[in-house]
Amino acid sequence: MKKIFFVIPVYNVEKYLKRCVDSVLTQTYPGVELILIDDGSADNCPAICDGYAEEYDSVHVIHKPNGGLSSARNAGISYVMEIAKATDYITFLDSDDFVHPRFSEKMLAICEENDCGVAQCDYEKGANDYFTDSDSEGVSVSTSSEALLGYKLKSQSCAKVYRISVIGSVRFPIGKLNEDEFTTYRFVYEADKIGFTDEKLYYYFQHDTGIMKHIALKLKDSPHKYDYLEAYADRIRFFEDKNELMQIKRTHEKICTDIILRYTEQMQLKKAERDIDCINGTYKKIYDDNFSIMITGKTMPVKRRLMYYAFRIFPYSAVLASGIFTLRK
Repeated sequence: MKKIFFVIPVYNVEKYLKRCVDSVLTQTYPGVELILIDDGSADNCPAICDGYAEEYDSVHVIHKPNGGLSSARNAGISYVMEIAKATDYITFLDSDDFVHPRFSEKMLAICEENDCGVAQCDYEKGANDYFTDSDSEGVSVSTSSEALLGYKLKSQSCAKVYRISVIGSVRFPIGKLNEDEFTTYRFVYEADKIGFTDEKLYYYFQHDTGIMKHIALKLKDSPHKYDYLEAYADRIRFFEDKNELMQIKRTHEKICTDIILRYTEQMQLKKAERDIDCINGTYKKIYDDNFSIMITGKTMPVKRRLMYYAFRIFPYSAVLASGIFTLRK
């Protein structure tokens, strides 16, 4: 039986940890292993983790000094690599989130039935302890190249399963924000094929309904506010080495999309709370520098192309549009 390893970083989340772990222990698929990485928690999380490990043979605990999310995930990957087969699977679950009881069963079925190295499900966001959306069985399969050029693939490392063989030597960057932008595309590129289901099998728990505002506020004076650009620069170099011109243009488009999102969220804050680079024209300059490269992409949908032109001419159009459409899902 193929195994699926859940890598779960744990840091000061004792209020939510049991819900997360229990959602994995009650999976309908029997070949599940949990790797709990206690990342220097100062609350009762270390004891909770150890309690699960004592009760369940499938639960393994790593205690380490606090190093952040990437450091914890990397520790989990290293542990899994020592005990897993190349044909087993790994998935990343944040300790305040939880998964549907059939997450493992359905995601592995997509991979095994379609020979996919990666599978991605849809997710629900909210502050509930349960899933509210009805099941949906829509499944599609794309080549890795198609997925990276398209708009269905999400950058988040969670809500996906990965065959161990696609992970290779890739690890999450230590001390960076937007750490998933450094890694997900590499995993997908190595997968050959990726399966998608629109069924919501992962629950992103939001402690605060204003989470997007919280993220926007953190950009002001942050030394890491442009980590995402570093990730995209790495991605461009990666595809330059492989002579993948369309992937390079798509990466420039992703930069433009991120600028639109960040500009919109900043402009919805009070003026004194905004990142100065949103006000002084830096965001717009970054956008313009990438616009001329990405706008020539032949696979770009017409509505997106119009949105990009509108923002270039009148940036505030994105703020007005956000009142009608949800820009960041």
